[in-house]
Amino acid sequence: MSHANASANVKANATRVHWFPGTVAEQRPSAWWYWGRAVYVSRRDYWRITRYFLAVGIPLGVIGVLFHLPLAFWAAMALAEIGLVLLAYSLFGLYRMYGHPRSGLCPAARGTGSPERARHSCGSAHRHVRHAFLLSDVLPEAKIQSVDCWNVEGKSPEEAVQDVRDLEVPPKSNPRIEPLKANHFTIPLADASCDAVCFGFGTHEIPTGGAREKLFAEAIRILKPGGKVLLFEHGWDAHNYVIFGPVIHHVTKRQDWDNFCGNDLTI
Repeated sequence: MSHANASANVKANATRVHWFPGTVAEQRPSAWWYWGRAVYVSRRDYWRITRYFLAVGIPLGVIGVLFHLPLAFWAAMALAEIGLVLLAYSLFGLYRMYGHPRSGLCPAARGTGSPERARHSCGSAHRHVRHAFLLSDVLPEAKIQSVDCWNVEGKSPEEAVQDVRDLEVPPKSNPRIEPLKANHFTIPLADASCDAVCFGFGTHEIPTGGAREKLFAEAIRILKPGGKVLLFEHGWDAHNYVIFGPVIHHVTKRQDWDNFCGNDLTI
């Protein structure tokens, strides 16, 4: 990214005001912070879904009261209860996905290289800092390169992604974690230099038709012989639909990931 583009992005971000606190480079964010951020960046979708419930529930309730129709009134009450149950399920689902249980996913990275010389690269469409911290926990001898892979010019078309980028800054609290920035989806690491490459939540934001293909080709380039590419992403199923609502439709399906990796890459 050119100096002019970088300056423009910094200036654009400076005008965005958030009531949720951002991270401090010298401190590791807590699991509670990540859960709170997940709820915060989802606020627009929560409000959008709430409007649908209100648009149906309020007229039903008014009709039930004004025209003495108990069925309409209790239908409105039932709709309100369903909405509250779905909200509670969504908040709990976000906690499982971004809160304390999240730390249980990274042990899969064990065995990806000799502990004495292990070197890992992390990448995502937006800040991938948390997984760098988690990898450093399960691989205490490893050098972790946390690569910000988002190279689409300007702001993200998805406001929630832009919020994430605004709120989490590259870390300085762990000397074994080196924050890096991709250049037009080219990872700034040498050929065959990493034992594993880890892609996490947000990889689906990288567009197909060139950018995603190039990024995964870069992953193959920087891997050592016998290295692994690890990918964990949101699924497209009933569980995630309840948690995220209709916004889950833009997530890449698992079978599409299988086809993408199987047909276009050798991993």
